[in-house]
Amino acid sequence: MRVFKLGEPIFKSETLFILGCSFETFARLLKRRYRCDAGDFIGQCGQTFRFPDRSPWRCVWTSTTETSVILHEVFHLVTRICQDKGVPIVAHHPNGESGDETATYLFEYYATRVLRRGRKS
Repeated sequence: MRVFKLGEPIFKSETLFILGCSFETFARLLKRRYRCDAGDFIGQCGQTFRFPDRSPWRCVWTSTTETSVILHEVFHLVTRICQDKGVPIVAHHPNGESGDETATYLFEYYATRVLRRGRKS
């Protein structure tokens, strides 16, 4: 199991990552350490959570440390950060400018750092 926080300086977001453990283990740790309720397990192998009234505000859990699962959840994380900050994600704005660059750079930032810390060595 890997447990760590990552922040980024542009939107000043910080996310707790709990990777490579069962949902039950994740839920117990979240409840004990952060007083957050993860809710019910619905059969997924990862999930991105928002806790507006708690710290950490955002949390990513995966049952595995496989790259594809981690990156899947990082994508969800990025879309939620952009939504929370009012940054639209569109292929192109009507004026022709690219509208997904912010999200793409944020994804790259988190993906690089999460994979360094979250995968098995």
